[in-house]
Amino acid sequence: MKLPNNLRKKRGFLEIRHGKNWVTWNPYHSKLAAYVLGKGKNWPFTKESTVLYLGAAEGNTIGFLSKICTEGKIIGVDISPTSMAELVVLAEKEKNIIPFLGDAHFPKTYLPHTNIPDILYQDIAQSDQLDVFIRNYVFFKPKCGFLMIKSRSIAGKDEDIFNTVDNKLKTEFNNVEIIDIQKWAKGHKAYYVQ
Repeated sequence: MKLPNNLRKKRGFLEIRHGKNWVTWNPYHSKLAAYVLGKGKNWPFTKESTVLYLGAAEGNTIGFLSKICTEGKIIGVDISPTSMAELVVLAEKEKNIIPFLGDAHFPKTYLPHTNIPDILYQDIAQSDQLDVFIRNYVFFKPKCGFLMIKSRSIAGKDEDIFNTVDNKLKTEFNNVEIIDIQKWAKGHKAYYVQ
C-alpha cells in the first residue's frame, strides 16, 4: 500500500503529520492503524473523502481521519451518550467531524447527515455486527467499506466466528481483503470490502 505523504510507518507505529510535527497513531488504540501495520493493501481515504463511521466511541480513530480527510467529513455514529460527549468535544476542535448519537441498526435516522458516504467504516461490539455492516452498506452503497469484527461479542469459538464472517462477506462482495490484527487488538480481524 502506498501511504499518503502525511502518513508514515516508524518503529512499529504509524505517524501522521499534523502541521510541522509528526504524531504517533497507536495501533493498540486504533484498528485502522493496526490494519495498515498488518499489511493491509487498501487506502481509499483522500482529502475529500466522506466517511460514515459506525461505532465512533470517543473518536480516537476519527481524530486521525479528520487530519487525512481535511476537505471531506467524518460522520461519527455511536449509541453511548458518554462516548458521544467526548466526540462532541473533539468535533468542536475538528470542524469536519459530525457527531451523531444514534443506533447503527437504523441507517435512515442518520441519512440526513451522511447523504452517500464514500467509505463505510464500522467498529461496533455487538453480536449482530456483521448484519449491521451489511445493512448499512446496502442502504448507503458506498465505494468501499472497512469492518472491524470483534469475535468476543459473538457467541462461539473465534475460529468459527471468523470463518462465518469470511464466508458471508465473500458471498456479499466481489472484493474482500482479510487482515489479522490480533497482534494489536485481541479477538479482532479487519476486513476491507468492495
